[in-house]
Amino acid sequence: MASQKKLFLLTTESSGDLLGARLLAALKPNVPGLEVRGVGGEKLKAEGMHLVRAVSDFNVMGLVEVLSQLSRLRAMFAELVEDLRTWQPDVVVLIDAPDFNLRFAKALRGLGIPVVYYVSPQVWAWRKGRAKKIAKLVDHMMVLFRFETEIYHQYGLKTTWVGHPLVDEVTCDTSRAAFLAEEGLDPSRPLVALAPGSRRKEVKSLLPTMLDVAKAKGDRYQFAIPAAPTIDTGLMKQLMAEAGVQIPILPGKMRPLIRHADAAVVASGTATLETGLLGTPMIVGYRLQRLSYALAKRLVQLDNIALVNIVLGRRVVPELIQDAFNPDTIWTELEPLLEDAAHRREVEAELARLPEALGGGGAANRAAAVVKDYLI
Repeated sequence: MASQKKLFLLTTESSGDLLGARLLAALKPNVPGLEVRGVGGEKLKAEGMHLVRAVSDFNVMGLVEVLSQLSRLRAMFAELVEDLRTWQPDVVVLIDAPDFNLRFAKALRGLGIPVVYYVSPQVWAWRKGRAKKIAKLVDHMMVLFRFETEIYHQYGLKTTWVGHPLVDEVTCDTSRAAFLAEEGLDPSRPLVALAPGSRRKEVKSLLPTMLDVAKAKGDRYQFAIPAAPTIDTGLMKQLMAEAGVQIPILPGKMRPLIRHADAAVVASGTATLETGLLGTPMIVGYRLQRLSYALAKRLVQLDNIALVNIVLGRRVVPELIQDAFNPDTIWTELEPLLEDAAHRREVEAELARLPEALGGGGAANRAAAVVKDYLI
């Protein structure tokens, strides 16, 4: 009788908990009786993983907080390494969280247990030398973007492009008419979504400029904000009061708002992929403190900074960086998307290529197939 297979899975972030849960849901039917333990959240727990530690144990933000919790974090790290040594799984899957997981992979060297890494650090954007180091620490890399495979192949690391899970996740079943009626929006006026990001600093940096546009153009166009769950809407209301404009804030309505908006102004990041997958033309904004930007410019060597442009391989949507992200320039780029039907169709046609460029769906199944090969 074949011995029961064992998988140790580790993620210290909520986003990794979701990725891991979907991987595990796809994997279990193909590996009967699979035992899984490690670090995760409620979604992985619901899929049957035994939590040695929870994602919440690692939710420490800020330098001072990290320093104050350093001894506790080191103790948990050592505890996890010892648990894995004792349990002796058939394979280890590390999901994202490179600051923690790459150190963990280093601690596992010499144990003879295969290490699979899911979601590559952004070595293509900055600190490219990390790719060579990572190749020495893990046995198999699963990447979200096709162009990442070549980076690791040059160092001899087995790499599989599994595609991006957002292709399956980003859906919107609500009709435009129903959504507008539910939110009290006017079906006769063009709608612009303002998505200033999921971090407080992003919102404070980008939203006031977005609000200036809304204030100047509110006679003809309507605007709404999809508030991320990580953002206190009180901050947005305060910024609106300071700008002298009031527009709807729609917590938890990111996807229906973006889907039914005529155009969007979006903070650079994963939200540009979501917006592109929903087929909505956009302007991408990016702004850092001047010193941080000067440093980033030295470290990051990219022709484009918006993920949607990077994946599509060309500048499909405008990128307004630093001082270029101002009301006049935003409107210069936004107006053609709202008023020039031919231009809008061109952008929509380019965005329609995005699902296939991101793998065409089925990322969890492909990731599960990679892990399964280490369990049979």
